[in-house]
Amino acid sequence: MSNQTHEGKIPSIAELQRFIKDGERLTFKTVDGTTYTGKLRWFDEQAFSLTLDTGDFTLVKSNVIGYGVLRKK
Repeated sequence: MSNQTHEGKIPSIAELQRFIKDGERLTFKTVDGTTYTGKLRWFDEQAFSLTLDTGDFTLVKSNVIGYGVLRKK
């Protein structure tokens, strides 16, 4: 998992907006090893807000070490 796309670039604002619009399920990994999976509600320079199965949750960007689209197995 990475906060970069397959081209090695950090997702653009437009791509993050598309994740919100399309309701993509994303997986975020944090510095403490915890993984969160949910839909991105909003984002800004400081945080990501997610809708998880257990409710809404906000992650501080500086605590996120990687994120990407949830791949179906």
